[in-house]
Amino acid sequence: MHNKRILLITLRADIGGGPRHVDSIYQNLQKTFDIFIASPVENPFGIKWNNQLAESNHFLKLPHRKFLIKDFLIFVSFVKGKKINIIHAHGRGAGIYARLLKIFLPKLKVIYTLHGFLIESFPFWRKQVAIFIERFLNLFTTIFVNISKNERALCVKNKIYGEEKSVVIYNGIMDEFFEGNNKNVIREKLGLPQDKFIAISITRFDPIKNVKAFVQIADLLKTEDSIFFVLIGDGEEMENIKALIKENHLKNILLTGFVNKPIDYLMSSDIYLSTSISEGLPYSVIEALMCGKPVIASNVIGNNELVFEEYNGFLFELSALSNAADKILRLKNDFNLYKSLSANSRKRYIDYFTEDKMILQLKSLYERFSE
Repeated sequence: MHNKRILLITLRADIGGGPRHVDSIYQNLQKTFDIFIASPVENPFGIKWNNQLAESNHFLKLPHRKFLIKDFLIFVSFVKGKKINIIHAHGRGAGIYARLLKIFLPKLKVIYTLHGFLIESFPFWRKQVAIFIERFLNLFTTIFVNISKNERALCVKNKIYGEEKSVVIYNGIMDEFFEGNNKNVIREKLGLPQDKFIAISITRFDPIKNVKAFVQIADLLKTEDSIFFVLIGDGEEMENIKALIKENHLKNILLTGFVNKPIDYLMSSDIYLSTSISEGLPYSVIEALMCGKPVIASNVIGNNELVFEEYNGFLFELSALSNAADKILRLKNDFNLYKSLSANSRKRYIDYFTEDKMILQLKSLYERFSE
């Protein structure tokens, strides 16, 4: 076991890219470093980490997306008692805990991954507050990890930090694609129509993910009998989305709710459709690239670093949803273009977004600050 002790902290351990990222780090580097985790105890990841690490006293329970003084004091005691060398904080809430801790433990190395600097969607006053807080906490940050080049450029533009104090490490996922998968067999197993061109989205149902726009695009194409939409996920806006589908009498959209293994649905689809207002570097789009799916995505940070126009998909402005509908029709009707974009999606995944590449870079970063 490596003698350096690393604490991974996140204030979310439910469904989402941030918790999934933390789990990937832990599973891949637990034999290289002595890894601790601080997080809420919630499904699916928090319960899993608690079960795996609590007995060895390598797990600390924290509240879901809250900063409480009593929990912070417990956190300080835990880090001091375990002689933690490096903290890697994931997300804004975790970043506050970790960086305030450095005030009390100045020798501690604090690595901070934002998982999306989403201020562009904030009202003016909230944006200014967020920038002020990040500039202040920069004083207690050893290095920032950005998950996209555009996220890094936004942080530098807003003077959160200088470029020399950050690195870009793309999110990466394990390759689950296999050439022999039979789309028709998977569709039959899932009860999906065999003769339709299927557009899919796998997402949380919250305002930032803008699921309403996905439904509106389905509405624009409801007279196209050959096109079908599959929407996978759950969240606070589920009832609103159900009501919108009912209100528009849409028969061309399947709402599955939460699915344990969405990769099967992804492999059975034809294209991926993202309508997010803001992103970090979305895992669902990376999964689509892994499966060789052309992607039609909103032109926002995160999406526009995964999707290149007419190379592996298309970008559209959220003010012009009809443009997204037109791109879906174009891909359905142009098989040669579809094949080209599909091959390029798979290539882009292999070149940049494998789990092995991500883990290798993070291992190197940890070793750099372990010296």
